[in-house]
Amino acid sequence: MSPAPGVGIENIRKVIVKGKASHPGAGLKNTKVVTLGSIFMQILIIQQTRKFATAVTLMFFLVSAALFSGCGNGTQTSTGVADPIPEATVTATGATTSTTTPLYTFTVCGDNRMEGITSGVFQRIIDSARSRGAAFMVDTGDISGDGSSEELTVYKQLTDGSGLKFYTLPGNHDVGLGGTSEAYASVIGATYYSFDFSGDHFILVDNADDRTGIDDAQMQWFDSDLSANAAKPHQFIFAHIPIADPSLPSAHVSGELGGEGLRSGQRLVRDASKLANVSDFFFGHIHAYWAYSLGGKPAYITGGAGAPLYFPEALGGYNHYLLVHVRPDGVDVEVVRV
Repeated sequence: MSPAPGVGIENIRKVIVKGKASHPGAGLKNTKVVTLGSIFMQILIIQQTRKFATAVTLMFFLVSAALFSGCGNGTQTSTGVADPIPEATVTATGATTSTTTPLYTFTVCGDNRMEGITSGVFQRIIDSARSRGAAFMVDTGDISGDGSSEELTVYKQLTDGSGLKFYTLPGNHDVGLGGTSEAYASVIGATYYSFDFSGDHFILVDNADDRTGIDDAQMQWFDSDLSANAAKPHQFIFAHIPIADPSLPSAHVSGELGGEGLRSGQRLVRDASKLANVSDFFFGHIHAYWAYSLGGKPAYITGGAGAPLYFPEALGGYNHYLLVHVRPDGVDVEVVRV
């Protein structure tokens, strides 16, 4: 398939939220929101990283900001528009609606762990994706709870028999907490790789161990693979741990466990953002849905495949997956709740 003219950095982007609206401010830029819900969300994450003293300090300052910024209804934005808007269609900044027929559709999910399998959430995601005509699923990791061969085998047997093609990445639970990359490689396969589909290129990066981040050998491979596919219409990039950005309401991102995770993640974004055909970034790790921007490219966190949810429903804490529709004139990302 030859590169589609005009498809690249100018791609049309749209986030359609099934049911209730996604988290407040999804895909919106330059909007500062202070809510009591965001305070609660920050406290949860900081407690998870055992920084309780910091949590108390943060709560004091954020509550003060909420009380003295004139937000009588608990929410204030720089534009004076209240969030959230129920039953909303949230569109990324600068996007317009496309009505063209998709060339193909693929799906992305993350963080099913064993809870998603035993509860049936992961199976519902698979069934829904198949019914929506997905060509394949990319799973961004934490497919097990402890990285043991036994749990990885449960996932492998389920996905192999699902009738849906899976491309899987390791998460921190799959290569740590008693698990090893050797066990993952033995049961699942390579920890990082790329593939082509319908003329587009898909790069799956292993950043599951935040202490080491993306090592030099993998980064060299990434840069070479990225450059070799610069003429394709689209390139999509996937990893488990979200690359840090100040807009994220969580410290559960690259660099949480050390500087190498942050440094290598920033380099990946810098190198990818140089190419116009890099379309979107996709991550898991945070058990919620969130949309933000990295290097001027749309980025999505999809951690709702069945592991315990981190946040309230209004802040993206719900089970879901993403449907990605690749069209002649752009890429739409649809959030599907299950």
